[in-house]
Amino acid sequence: MSTKNNVIIKDGTAIESALLFERGEEMPPERRLRSWMMQIFPSVFASLICLPFGIMLGWPSPTYPKLLALTSPIPISMDQTAMVAGFLMIGNIFGTLISDGSFFGTKYGIILGLCGMLVGWILMWFAADIYYLLSSRIIIGLSFGYAAGQLKIYIKELCEPQLAQVLSKCINFYALFGVVIAYILGYFLSFTTFSLAVMILTAVLIAISLFLPHSAREYLRFGKTKEAETMIKYLKSDAKIDFEMQKLNLDLMLKADNFSIFQMLRKEKLRKPFAVVVLLTFFQQFTGAPATVVYAQMTLRATQLPYAELCAIGYIVLFFISNLIGVFYCSKFNRKYCLLFSNIAVSATLVLNVCTIYYDFNRTYWKYTSLVSLCLYIFFHSIGLAVVPTMLIPDYFPARARNVVSKVQIMCFSAFAIIITKIFQVLYHNYSLYVAFLLFSCISIVSAFFIVAFVPYKPFVYVESNNNIKNEKEAISL
Repeated sequence: MSTKNNVIIKDGTAIESALLFERGEEMPPERRLRSWMMQIFPSVFASLICLPFGIMLGWPSPTYPKLLALTSPIPISMDQTAMVAGFLMIGNIFGTLISDGSFFGTKYGIILGLCGMLVGWILMWFAADIYYLLSSRIIIGLSFGYAAGQLKIYIKELCEPQLAQVLSKCINFYALFGVVIAYILGYFLSFTTFSLAVMILTAVLIAISLFLPHSAREYLRFGKTKEAETMIKYLKSDAKIDFEMQKLNLDLMLKADNFSIFQMLRKEKLRKPFAVVVLLTFFQQFTGAPATVVYAQMTLRATQLPYAELCAIGYIVLFFISNLIGVFYCSKFNRKYCLLFSNIAVSATLVLNVCTIYYDFNRTYWKYTSLVSLCLYIFFHSIGLAVVPTMLIPDYFPARARNVVSKVQIMCFSAFAIIITKIFQVLYHNYSLYVAFLLFSCISIVSAFFIVAFVPYKPFVYVESNNNIKNEKEAISL
């Protein structure tokens, strides 16, 4: 077995890991608890950087009705709403592209991203026309795209493998919780007060981030050997310090060997799983979830639902909870079966939504029918289609390919969200709301056939060639 750049090569298979410790004596329970706290608390506080982005992600739903009204502080047209929403994801795409660059260390990369988001919210606070809105959203998207990549590296370097895996899963939930906060703030606060509140929150997060510890790897990168040894002792007092220091020094000396997108695509066995992940991301977005989150309040109002603003808050809370269920419970089941169940249920609920809107079930039967049908849709979407494509990356790809596949998946996720949101806006504004849901249902039915035909029952197995393994072992033995 060999170790390089937090990757274990064992029995010909690359297995990704976080900080690895060679244990000395067994750690007492109270010291083990302290070690966990030293890893968990900094990671949790660092993950709070997702809140300002999540709030901006949820900002359109409660804000668009105000901006489209005759008394709007910044008049915009319905055609412009999709463009305003899309600029956040455009920024996220470009931020993701540069998210691996730790020029001053991941801690300061996180702080830099937060400072960019603060600038974005300041622009929103001073907004006088649509150009301020566009600038604000693209800056926040760009800043978060970069900071999120830095955050993942920070957690991976600071925590033990199993703990890092759990904490990395939680990153998206901070962003989703930010969406919930946006729906609530938008109900109670005016346009400018909303922005001011998030500005203050972002400034507080910057202040907290200044006290985040560096990882042992970063201390070594800065030439602070003593601080690196101290950090290892804090994180795992039963670790063999000399061994850990040698391993970290070796990691810094060796060049990163992650695949580029072209290297990955040249490997025939990885092309099919890559195509599967990209197309599943397409179906994930084009079955309508991004559009219903952006236009939740307007969608509910269009169905003549009473108390649409409060119902939209309930809708997004269910969206948040069902994502939690999808990641931490449904992940225990077979990926293909989970996807197929979710897809069939989504198709059925989308057809129900088409019928509810077209035949006006709210007036004919019960005034809350549209809320129930939309809630069923978002629940079944979130427990499968929304979360499984990301889960497939560690199942389908070797450790050295996961970083680039994850980045491509995030960029596709953002690009597809932009496109489907614009399509929804055009269909809703120029035709009728049910036409948009009819499109979603047709795509969902096609998605079911795709899952049956192309998603394997078992994970793909990619084995490193003997030459690669030999080179890894020779590098570690130096």
